Amino acid sequence: MVVANTFATDTRVRREARSLAGHGFDVQVLCWDRQGHRPATERVDGCLVHNFRLGKTTALVSSKIYYLMAAVLFQAVAFLFVMKQIGLTRSLLLHAHDFNTLLGCVAARQLLAGRVRLVYDSHELTPGAYKEWYGSLVARIVRQLELSAIRRVDGIVTANEAIHQYLNRNSSAPASVIYNCPATDEIPRITPADAKMKLGLSGRFVVLFSGRVRQDYNMDMVLDAARELKRLGLSDIGFVFVGPLETMTYLMNQIANERLENVFEFRGWVNTEELFLYYTASDVCFAVTRDLGDNTRVLTPIKLFESMACGVPVVVRPGTLSANIVSRWGCGRIVNNEPGAFLRELVELYRNREESLALAEAGRRAFALQFNWDLMQDKLFQLYAQLGFPSERI
Repeated sequence: MVVANTFATDTRVRREARSLAGHGFDVQVLCWDRQGHRPATERVDGCLVHNFRLGKTTALVSSKIYYLMAAVLFQAVAFLFVMKQIGLTRSLLLHAHDFNTLLGCVAARQLLAGRVRLVYDSHELTPGAYKEWYGSLVARIVRQLELSAIRRVDGIVTANEAIHQYLNRNSSAPASVIYNCPATDEIPRITPADAKMKLGLSGRFVVLFSGRVRQDYNMDMVLDAARELKRLGLSDIGFVFVGPLETMTYLMNQIANERLENVFEFRGWVNTEELFLYYTASDVCFAVTRDLGDNTRVLTPIKLFESMACGVPVVVRPGTLSANIVSRWGCGRIVNNEPGAFLRELVELYRNREESLALAEAGRRAFALQFNWDLMQDKLFQLYAQLGFPSERI
């Protein structure tokens, strides 16, 4: 596997790699250690991980040019890594995650035709993501490169149906939609009240945001709601943020400047087991994105499925793939950007316990029937079986 991210903190890639390793594959991972904190090699989830450092890029807003140059360099590193690995085995399955690993892996696959099979795993709508960061010209170039490259892959994995439809129109390779969702055994067997008590959140209606605070998410909506909560004196409703604090600096400064500290708690990064405890203790999960373009409209963030798994109503915005899922399963609320709309939904759920419980149960049903990793990993195994390629390594 090749991923331009820190493997140890990339939940989706780790789930796939762990499943494959548990299924008898010898899994090795080349990753770009973004924070530069990992050892050169390590064992994670039964996989041998090679951590490659290209400097530290925790704040991409201030390092877009560096990130673009480093991403191009990492393609060359990926190519050389594959060339080294093929010397150690007769054949291998190569699994490239996202566009910033694709070209180097395609080059290796073309050079080593007959000995390498390549799976392309697309986590995002690539042209849309690049348009958000670098503008229309770069997005058009990237689109042409991606569509040309996927004609040379042997299998495709996508994070949702929208990405699948985009890529499937331009490739005849077998493809599978694999959502990034939890496994059944990851969900803690504890009541929400006990989870709140364990985390020191008893007596509060908790609105959870998990993960990195990126430009994709509408923090203005959160701040507006917090201002109104303070003005109205509704101290029983509060926001809890769990994730890397370095991505939350701007938000934390804004909160301090407006003296909104009593409405927020920042708990920092937590491990996976504790993260699900926070979900279980929460009453609402915030997953409202900004409308930055095509990619934000088709995002299906992991917090959507984690909320379902733990029975937490999730809030999303209209006109998105996430909203379609929430509407279909009735497991949350769809909130537009009108002033006060988000706060009204929070207050209604806070006061209407029966409605909250109904949304929670609908989410658990969606998780049990469709959005769980137990089902997703079977789809991954089936895709690999279609490649018809005996291998000792991935």
